[in-house]
Order: sequence, then C-alpha cells, then structure tokens
Amino acid sequence: MSSIIDFKPQSHLKAAEQLDAFIAWAKASLLKGVPNKDVHAGIRWDMDSWHKSGVTSCAFTSHGSPRYAKAKDKKYMQPPFVDFAKALIVYYRVFLGKKSVHSWLSAAKILEVALVELSGTRDVTRLSAAICNRTCEHFKNQYPDGNTAYLYSKSLGQIVQLMREKGLLATPFRWSSPLRLKRFGTLKEQKKNRDKKLPSRESILALGELFNNNLTSPLDVITTSACVLLLSQPSRIGELVDVERDCVVFKEDVDGGQRMFLRWYAEKGFGATTKPVITGMESSVKRVIKMLDPITDEARKYAAWLEDHPDEYPPHDGVPLKGPDEPLSYNEACAALKVKVYERTTSRQSLKVRFLDPLAKYKALSPGAKVVLDEIREGWDTDNGKRIYVNGKFDHHQYNDRAVITLRKLNILVREKYLPKDFPFTSPAVDGKKRVKYRDALFTVRTGSLPDETNSSHYYKHDFGVEIAANHNRMAAQLGCVLPAQSIFERHGYKGLKVKTHAFRHELNTEMHRAGLSQLLIDAFSGRTAMGSVYNHETVEERTQRVAHYHPKTKHSNSAQRLEKVKTNQPLSLSDVRDLHEGDQDWVIHQTHVGICVHNFASDPCPKMGACLTCGKLGCVKGDDVKLANLKEERKDLKCRYDKVRDAQSRDIFGASEWVKKVGMDLYKCDALIRTLENPELENGDIVWNVDNGWTLTNNAAAMAGLIDAKEIEAKNEQLPSLDDLSAMLDEIEV
Repeated sequence: MSSIIDFKPQSHLKAAEQLDAFIAWAKASLLKGVPNKDVHAGIRWDMDSWHKSGVTSCAFTSHGSPRYAKAKDKKYMQPPFVDFAKALIVYYRVFLGKKSVHSWLSAAKILEVALVELSGTRDVTRLSAAICNRTCEHFKNQYPDGNTAYLYSKSLGQIVQLMREKGLLATPFRWSSPLRLKRFGTLKEQKKNRDKKLPSRESILALGELFNNNLTSPLDVITTSACVLLLSQPSRIGELVDVERDCVVFKEDVDGGQRMFLRWYAEKGFGATTKPVITGMESSVKRVIKMLDPITDEARKYAAWLEDHPDEYPPHDGVPLKGPDEPLSYNEACAALKVKVYERTTSRQSLKVRFLDPLAKYKALSPGAKVVLDEIREGWDTDNGKRIYVNGKFDHHQYNDRAVITLRKLNILVREKYLPKDFPFTSPAVDGKKRVKYRDALFTVRTGSLPDETNSSHYYKHDFGVEIAANHNRMAAQLGCVLPAQSIFERHGYKGLKVKTHAFRHELNTEMHRAGLSQLLIDAFSGRTAMGSVYNHETVEERTQRVAHYHPKTKHSNSAQRLEKVKTNQPLSLSDVRDLHEGDQDWVIHQTHVGICVHNFASDPCPKMGACLTCGKLGCVKGDDVKLANLKEERKDLKCRYDKVRDAQSRDIFGASEWVKKVGMDLYKCDALIRTLENPELENGDIVWNVDNGWTLTNNAAAMAGLIDAKEIEAKNEQLPSLDDLSAMLDEIEV
C-alpha cells in the first residue's frame, strides 16, 4: 500500500474524464498489489473473476446471475460500468488494503440495475440521490430479513462519498442511507432469529456422541474435531486455518492452578491472542490433538518438503528416475502426474485431455506457469498425425510434437494446480499478521485425502498438494448445510439434523451472557473489536429474571445485603443504594464516618469541602451502630459549639449571628438523622438521605461575584424551619 499513490482528481477535468483517469489509475495500480500480497501474480484487468487471483469472492457477474451456473450461462456486468466496478475493487482492496470486498461489490452490482432503470445508461457519472434510493429499494426487496440491506446501503454511501471526493459525479450531491439498523424486533421475530442462529440441542448431542465414538473415517475425525475447537472457545470457522499443531499453552490462574489456553488469531482486526479454553473442555481439546496427529503428521512433513525443495518434483513411486531437465516420454509424464491411461486411449491423449487442457482453462495462472504451459501447447502437433502400420496392420499415430516435457516443467505446473496461492502460508498476507505455515498447521492434510466414502461418484484431486482440512466449504457440507452432499449426521443415522459452524459462536456468547459476564469480556473472549450484542439470544424471560435479581428494587434481601456490606466495610456500589436509569454509570461509592456518600470523586472533588451535614448526597444506613455512634458524637460537639455561639451572640460579638444560623442548622440535621435512624418503623438496611442546603463552592463564588442571587438558593431551603423555630427546637436537644 505504501508504494501506491492515491488517485488525485484534476480540477479542470469533467466527470467523464475524471472517471477515465480513475480507471486508468486503477489499471496501473492493480499489479502493484502483487508485491504486497494483496493480489496474486497473473491477475489481469480483463478477467471476469478475481476470486482465484487473491481477491476472495470477487466475480464481476451481474445482479441475479446464478452463482453456481456454468460459465456459458452466467451473466456479467456490462461496460462501461464493469470498469468502474473493477476500479472500486482496486481502490478498496489494493490501495486501502481491505480484506473483504463482498459488501462493496454487492452494492455495485445492484447499483448497476438501478442506474439502468432510472437513467437508461450505465454511465456512473450520472448517479443521483434518486438512483441511490432506488438501489436501497432493491436492497430491501432482495434482503428483507436481518440487517444485510442496511449494511449494503452503508457501503453504497461510502462509494458515493468516494465518487464525490474524486470528482466522478457530473452533478455532485450528498446522500445518506434511508435504511436504518434493525434492533431486536418483536418477540416473535426474536424467537425466529434465535431458532435460526442457535444450534439445536439434538445436533450438539449428536456431535458429542460421534466425537466420543471410535471414529475410523479421517473425514469424520476432522469434522468432529473442528466442532470441538469451535465449542471450546467462541471463534470463527475461518480462524481454524491459523491454528498451529502446538497451539496449547498453560498459564497460572489466581488460585495457583494451571489453565489451558489456545494460541489463536482472531479475524476482523482483533489479531493474535491467547484464548482460555472453557472449563470442562480441556480434556476434549487434548483428545482432538491426539486424534488429529495420525491424520495430519505426514501432510505436515510433506508440506515442509515442498517448502524446502521448491525446484524438485514431488516424490512418489511413479516418478521416473530421470534428471530434472531430461526429456520425458508421454508414458513417463503420465506416470509422474498419476494420470491413468485407459484402454483405447494413448498416454499422449490422456496427458492432453486430463491435465493440459483443464490447466489451460485456469484464468489465474501465475506468469511462470503460463510460460511453461504455453510452450508445451505451442509445440503440440494439432494435426491428426501419421498412421503407422506394423505387418500390414494399423499400430499407432505418429505426431510431430516439438514440445519437450521435463520434471522441472511438470513441477511448475503441478505446484500451480495443486498448491494454494499463498503456500507455504495458510492464509493471505495481512498487515502485521504473523502467518502460520502448512508445515505447522493443526489441520494440514494432503489434497484428495478426505473423500466422502459414501459418495463414490465424487471426483477427488490427486495428493500433490496440501490444504486445510477444516475449511468453510467442507465443514458446511459435512454439517448438512450444502445439498446434495451427504453430511456426517446422515452417514451415522442422525436424519434431518444440520448446524452452521457460526451457530457455535452464537451459543457460547449466549451462555456467557446467561452466566453474567460483561459485554466487554465477552467481546474480548470472542475476538471482536466492536460490541457483539447480536450474539445474545437470551429470552425475554431470562433477561427479566436477571434484571430482577440485580435491580435494587427487586433483588432478594437487598437491605440486608447492603447493611452487611456496610458493617464489614465491603465495597458498596451506587446501584446498591439507589435506582440507576438507562445511561447512568455505576461506581464504587465512598463511605464517610457518619454514612455513605454517592458523590463521584472520579469526576470532581467534594463540592462541599467535607461539610457532609449540608449535603444531599449523604445517606445514613439504619442498623450501622458505628456510624450512629459517630453521629451522636457529632451532635454532642455541635451542641457544645451551638451553646458557645449563642453566648457570643448575646454579647453582640461580630459574626456570631451567622454562626448561630450555620451551627444551628447542622445540629438540627444531625439530630433529625439520629431520631430517624432510631425510629423502630424503619427496617435495618434502609437509607435515610440528608437534605441539601443548596450551597457549593461554585455557586458560593458565583454569588460573591454577583452572577447569581443568593436569595434564589436560600429559597430552596423553605422546607427547613425558620431561625426562630429552629432555636426553640435546638434548646430542647439533650446530649
């Protein structure tokens, strides 16, 4: 990405010229992604699909074209829009370095439909807000459930913003999606979503039974082992490609014991981490590794040999004993390639039909493989050949082939056909990612080594390559989500069962919510960088019960628990003493010598400078004998000070009247708190809240500066007795 310069629009060019310049920039930048591993060598602008060239799920088919149709039946985006779509993908994938282009490409496909409907052309410079709104209508019709339509509309908004910034709009405009993110929906919709996202209990029990049986099929062992890892900690099926054979580590917990962790690489930006294995799954994880070793050990060694000997032909019993550059006969070439020669066919014909011709149809050949293949095909005699007779009978055809086939050339072609594009690594390059090699991966197997034994008509690859056994397509088929493939459930008599791999992630996240874990911990455990509340499928009844258990008004014996915390000096939270509303923050509150204080000292210091008896944030808990005794000591001290200032007032000492008022009010409140706490009608644990006098350091300074009227603050204290009534009441206090 650092070697690619962003497209800079020219202010003097019109939108159509800017678009041509943008497409020209994209064509020049496409191959610059090869050194950065964003795309593979051999990618070309004129390809109908870049999927096998390093841009996953990127085929420039038009909206509505069948995904699995034959090539001749597929429909593709039309010029000039298709060039604009390809330029978008280059900008998003190669320049920005984003991994998945699915959302942008899907939005562009439907945008083409709306553009033709309203403008009658495929000229994207004529894009308008009306066309964008029509595109959103198509999103809603195509994806009525969930938030897919909303997400695609957000991608469309990003495309519009890019076009405006790059000067690609004939009439610039601003647009935002009219679609809104769907929340939880009705109770019926929540239940439907829960049934769709969570695995059935029957499927989990079936997988558990299969895992604990003595499975003999490598395919069954791979399938159940992958499910165990996905159930041992919340993860994604795509993350299994980065799991190493030596993935288990142990760490000491708070009690001094050993906890099992897995070295893991979480997708979608979270990165490398170590995930704790859910308690109870440790023995299953150990068994997974023990079961996989006999299946994958040889493949890891073979992957290491391929990596260490890039210029040597993969060894097997059929490889002819010749040097790498010695010419091979067609029989020797077929033997090296494991191409079977049937009766009534020749080795020359078998080599061409079963190896060279299929390879020539590959649209994502690397430059080196293309040179070798073109050399062999150009030297191939395309005539019918000369008929050769022996003893008057036809024996064979003689051809004038100029192509020279060697083990070195076949090595290039075999590796091109059977090895993944990212070999020796199991996954594409990502900035900052330490990639795992096939020689170290837990699920490494040889290609063609995991056939479905019950489907003999299936075509299997030769074992020249390596792959990750627990890939998305195989797991989806084995868990019953792809027809007509036979699933592991059907093979073992569990009819009608199926489960998606991502359902395990939903299940574990829901169970963690039920266990009371915070959303922050759940997201960290799941390897997410954003809040994943959509993974919580608790029922309304479960959520209501949990709220009732913790809410101050409904949780069992709340007053008794609060009093116990106060007496034993345990941390007391704000939610323990008052109701919290939506958006309120909970924190540990401060305990004073006379009660509890709900002021948030993390935001600002005490606004009363420690004058607790003048503050409405002071609460006294009935039953706390220590605090009650402190209040009585405070009352005794205040009574003594009150008598002294009354004596000073009688002698007309300056300022004594104000002190009579202040100390008298504190004495009155202190005595009122004591009387209330000693009231037998209150239950132990109940809180008696003080009355605030309205004065703080801030409004005191404002009153002195003339910014506010002191009478406004004094007016708030009308519920308190007047000074004359106060004097009469205070004279009756005995300490």
